[in-house]
Amino acid sequence: MALKTAVARGVRVRLLVPLHNNQKIVDIASRTYYGELIEAGVEIYQYDKGMIHTKVLIIDEEIAEVGSANYDMRSFRLNYEVCQVLYSADVARELTEQFERDLTDSVPLRIEDLLQRSLTERIIEQGARLLSPLL
Repeated sequence: MALKTAVARGVRVRLLVPLHNNQKIVDIASRTYYGELIEAGVEIYQYDKGMIHTKVLIIDEEIAEVGSANYDMRSFRLNYEVCQVLYSADVARELTEQFERDLTDSVPLRIEDLLQRSLTERIIEQGARLLSPLL
């Protein structure tokens, strides 16, 4: 919801997600959110050069958050994952440049790609989505 709201306010939101996730059920559940994000204007790119685990958030080219924590209740309450907030335009610029380089090894996800999924895939994905609060 926060990502869709940001787009509605005029913020450019780009997500870089792994094309191949090391947690299959997480990958399946995640895909169920992509359609509504794309329709809202979020740009999603699938990284095809390996696994991405780091989470990076860059705000107004001045603030950066970097860490391993997923933005879910499991990570915040059970796992010992952390993020660091950096108030540095230089760091934000370096991370932005790295993000842009990573996009060159990524494939943009289009709504048409999601619509081509089979009925079986969609049913499995919806089942996985029910588990998403626990993943």
